[in-house]
Amino acid sequence: MAQPIRLRILLVDDEPSYVKVVALGLREEYGMEVVVASSGQEGIDLLLSEKDGFDVVVLDYRMPGVTGLDVLRWMNRSGIETPALMLTAAGSETIAVESMKLGAYDYCRKEETDIQHLANLIRATHERHQFHVTSVMEEERTREITLNKEATDKVNDVINAITPALNSAFANIAVDLEVERDQLFGALPPGDQSRLRQLFLNMQKEVLRIEAGVRGLLALYKLLYARYPESKEIERIGKEFEERANSEL
Repeated sequence: MAQPIRLRILLVDDEPSYVKVVALGLREEYGMEVVVASSGQEGIDLLLSEKDGFDVVVLDYRMPGVTGLDVLRWMNRSGIETPALMLTAAGSETIAVESMKLGAYDYCRKEETDIQHLANLIRATHERHQFHVTSVMEEERTREITLNKEATDKVNDVINAITPALNSAFANIAVDLEVERDQLFGALPPGDQSRLRQLFLNMQKEVLRIEAGVRGLLALYKLLYARYPESKEIERIGKEFEERANSEL
């Protein structure tokens, strides 16, 4: 059976007696690692400096200077996505609503704090955040797959449009070389005919090499955009290019 995750909590509160009881309970009874900040500014400093980060931030909304809401606003501006849980007082429903608008996952009335209830809220906050992160990643993956498919379809359309034109162009070049060669040979003396014949042979070989190279590039592009770079298929394309480029007429 998998062991429960040891959550790392940042508890931001300026009441030493409250912090002592809560931190001890979360550590001893629920195995959480609790780092304490005694002010909002200290909480911000820890969020900036701690390399390991935190799984959940528990904020007291009422602190001198930088309040819990101020910390939430700073987290939003700074792009810090650590899930937060707000500690409020009785009759402070407006604060609770405001904290939720600022991105807090939940809130807990401070004067009614029960360690078990708070621990459950912390775990639920962490789980909801993990689910959110997973959902965002899945949405991004789906979006990437969709964009890749669209790109693949567009590239295939272009390749399918280019290929017949290239085939026709190469065929026309081959025919023109044959026709021009036969017409020119008749008007030349035997010595020049031999030189011209060699020139045409060289030109035809170069045309074959160009054709083989273009076909190989088109095939590789299809492999790339179809997202299945099979090594054997790439080797086959390379071998086919070499054979066609080096073939004798």
